Amino acid sequence: MIQWLVQQGVDNEHVPDLLTSFAIQAYREYEKSGSKEDIDKAVGFARASIGAGHDGDPSLIGKLNNLGVMLESRYERTGAMADLEEAIGVARQAVESTTHDHPNRAGRLSNLGNKLVRRYERTGAMADLEEAIGEAIGVARQAVESTPHDHPARAGRLNNLGNKLERRYERTGAMADLEEAIGVARQAVESTPHDHPNRAACLNNLGNGLGRRYERTGAIADLEATSSCLHDAWLCHTAIPFHRIQAAARCLKLLVAQTKIDVAISLGQAVIDLLPAVNTKLLDRNDQQYVMSIFAGVATDVCAFLLASNQPTNALEYLEKGRTVIIGQLVDGRSDVSALTESHPDMARRYEQLRDEVNRPSSRLDKDAGGGQVAGRRREAVAELDACIHEIRSIAGNERFLLGQTAAEMQQCAVGGTIVVVNITRFRSDAILVSRKAVKALSLPGLLASDAEAWLGKKWTGRGVRRHERAQKNKEYLEYLAWLWDVCVRPVFNEVHKVDDTTDRLSRIWWIGTGLGSSMPFHAAGVHSPGSTENAFSKAVSSYTPSIKALEYAQQRAGATDGARGALLIAAMPTTPGQVSQPDAYKPPDLPGVAEEKKKITEIVNGHVPIEPLDLPSVDQVVDKLTDCYIAHFACHGSTDHADPSNSGLILQKRREGQEAEQDRLTVHRVSELRLAHARIAYLSACSTAENRAAQLSDEVIHVVSGFQVAGFPYVVGCLWPSIDWVCVEVASGFYRSLLRRRGAGWDGGEVAWAVREAVMAVREAEMDRPLAWAQFVHFGA
Repeated sequence: MIQWLVQQGVDNEHVPDLLTSFAIQAYREYEKSGSKEDIDKAVGFARASIGAGHDGDPSLIGKLNNLGVMLESRYERTGAMADLEEAIGVARQAVESTTHDHPNRAGRLSNLGNKLVRRYERTGAMADLEEAIGEAIGVARQAVESTPHDHPARAGRLNNLGNKLERRYERTGAMADLEEAIGVARQAVESTPHDHPNRAACLNNLGNGLGRRYERTGAIADLEATSSCLHDAWLCHTAIPFHRIQAAARCLKLLVAQTKIDVAISLGQAVIDLLPAVNTKLLDRNDQQYVMSIFAGVATDVCAFLLASNQPTNALEYLEKGRTVIIGQLVDGRSDVSALTESHPDMARRYEQLRDEVNRPSSRLDKDAGGGQVAGRRREAVAELDACIHEIRSIAGNERFLLGQTAAEMQQCAVGGTIVVVNITRFRSDAILVSRKAVKALSLPGLLASDAEAWLGKKWTGRGVRRHERAQKNKEYLEYLAWLWDVCVRPVFNEVHKVDDTTDRLSRIWWIGTGLGSSMPFHAAGVHSPGSTENAFSKAVSSYTPSIKALEYAQQRAGATDGARGALLIAAMPTTPGQVSQPDAYKPPDLPGVAEEKKKITEIVNGHVPIEPLDLPSVDQVVDKLTDCYIAHFACHGSTDHADPSNSGLILQKRREGQEAEQDRLTVHRVSELRLAHARIAYLSACSTAENRAAQLSDEVIHVVSGFQVAGFPYVVGCLWPSIDWVCVEVASGFYRSLLRRRGAGWDGGEVAWAVREAVMAVREAEMDRPLAWAQFVHFGA
């Protein structure tokens, strides 16, 4: 880069400053886009500007500070410890290069302390915290004392000090640290103008401290003060929407503790209404996860509150809206904005620009800049965004822009059956039954959250379960299914049959579980013994869907594909390589049944459907073939990432020339980016493809199955937990036999779901006392 600039005629002495400008420009682009490419460019230019400098360069310290900020941002984006370690080293170098009487020394020491605390948060090492406290808290106090009361950086420095004190309290439990943290946070609030965008963050921090003191002492005054503080943060309309939602989500739980249900309903509805304004791509990786974790449970709680107030329609609308916003793009590729872009591109562009501006935090590179101008522009942007949304809603066809589906629109998705939403909270549990005829709520007083947690906390399968334990695990799982039948599924069917009065066929049910219910096997609930009909298999053909909007999308996709054409892609992985980058990591066992599964499927469908076999394929090979396939069958291992479900996927392999094969993962994220015009059925004969156990993201329903739905498959078969090899063979072959018998019906959703049920029932008949062998197979979609 340096040589290129010189070749372009740039004087050597100007190269470092030009590279610094490039770095800052790239970093500001990153703050807008969240793109890894932009932050990589910023770091590269910042490093180059330092390397191109000369001895005694007076701007070196500023360049070091910039590089430290950019490295820390990249760490937040990627989680790479190498970036954080380098950021700490750079920050330390900046401090060591600053004289003791320099006005910026305190701020640079505070920056170093912030990075050390981040390392402590990652590693949990007390030595890092002690180092952070030793190097940062003292100078942070000095920084506060030396900063004028009207200086725009004062509140930020107070916040830094308070955060470090609170972190030390978390580790040591020393009340003196907590009391000082509360006092400092209160000063930060007092130092922040009422209309400043950062006031909500300061109020949030004060609320954190007061809330911790309430947890420690149980003082009602602290409970009320915390609630009031967080509610004030919510009312800061110039703040970043994330900070407002962060405060309101925590305030909701406190309002329940104060039995202020009406206030909680009003606040909860307002929070969910604001969610579409949150643009998560502008948040760093840690903040994205925190948005999801802090919002977890809000929609389900609001639903419960509304049901307690006898408002089932509102409850359904707000539950659906609140569960599909944060990462709803992943499970539903359509959005109001994309529709607006097609019809009114200029208006859509204006909306997105204002939304991004309102979401964008002030640049870290300008953190000491004056706050008045920032606050003023923030107020203008918020007002302009509100006016823009109002204008969009005045355009024909966009009246409900960002408002979500109405209950009436959701009812239209209950084609030939009933959508059952099971909402489990600590406040109460209910089912909402959505049919073409009505939206009806059913209280489930026996379905306690504490009982659900106890059942879900058990480990049934997978590594760690020994062979001699399997019989007992199956016995316990039968008890779990019987409990779920008694407290939930039987009452639901009783209510469904009052509406669906036909007795000559099985009911069609689409299950949606929220919160704790998001990973419950409603389709298999019941008493499983010879001759018993007290179970879901005997009462209904069950399917699942992440949300009603996702079901609508699946139904639209089903109507857009030809029901009688296309090839069957079979991707088979009888062996799975290890990870070259982690040679000591767990290597999945071979799957000897895969060859038999492929052979049986080929024999069954041969002559009916063209077959495209792929043995030991790479991700790129599979993606290339998916473009034209009609049915995709995967017989391989699956991988579940509980921390980042979008990184879950199917384990394939790749082989570089002259090297051993290594794992190649077809992730949820990669699959969900595909747009497959001919896709109809995806059969994922892999472990845990429909598993949804990431507690913080349970209501986002991100797993491999939902990824294939987004890609365009209206019907997807998956597994809730790891499967036994021979059972996979039997269920898969039974599925295709049943499916071919019904080919004349066009393979609609009912036929695909029926084929899954029929195949599972055949195995169940012979293995009644081993539900862990057959209850994991599920159908998602139309």
